[in-house]
Amino acid sequence: MQTHFVFRQMESSNALRGYTEERLEKIKRYFADPLRISCTFSVEKIHHIAEVEVVLRNGLQLHASESTENMYSSVDMALAKMERQVRRYKDRIRHHKAHEGRSAKVRLGVLAAERETDQLLVQEAPPTAEPTDAEVAEETRPEVTILRVSEIETERLTVDQAIMQMNLVHKAFYVFTNADTGAVNVIYRRDVDTYGLIEAAGDDAEPTPAA
Repeated sequence: MQTHFVFRQMESSNALRGYTEERLEKIKRYFADPLRISCTFSVEKIHHIAEVEVVLRNGLQLHASESTENMYSSVDMALAKMERQVRRYKDRIRHHKAHEGRSAKVRLGVLAAERETDQLLVQEAPPTAEPTDAEVAEETRPEVTILRVSEIETERLTVDQAIMQMNLVHKAFYVFTNADTGAVNVIYRRDVDTYGLIEAAGDDAEPTPAA
């Protein structure tokens, strides 16, 4: 299995390729031959960023990235982070099987940071009355710009599997199709010891009583 390398804002380096391949051997020993491995190296000012993505034949994904002032250090730290999660879930990774059934598609949007709209500084005539709360809110409402929208097909997983997959790709949340209910769910990290689960309620769902 060959590894795909991408170099951004830097020259291609055979030495870096060989070093990364050697370090990846520690990851590969935990499971059978992966379906795909890709490594992306990029430089932004003093930040040397290494991103590693591994897709396994059973459908699970591994991902880790690190940024330091030295690319070799970034590779070491990214793969060490990935190995910690692989060791944590190694038995479940080996025995994981994809669930049969229909998976849902969702749209993911990337939004620009909010900016307050410029307020009118000079008026042709003095206001006759104080602005209402609604008018003030309208004047200062932040502008939201959609940068891009992508559509993805969610993985069909149990809640426990979704938590594992979220941790393997080092994300704060993960969108998936619940294998038990067929509904789109979102799992997210609340703190060190707990997770949150968002489930869309159907039209026939009973309302939750107010606290």
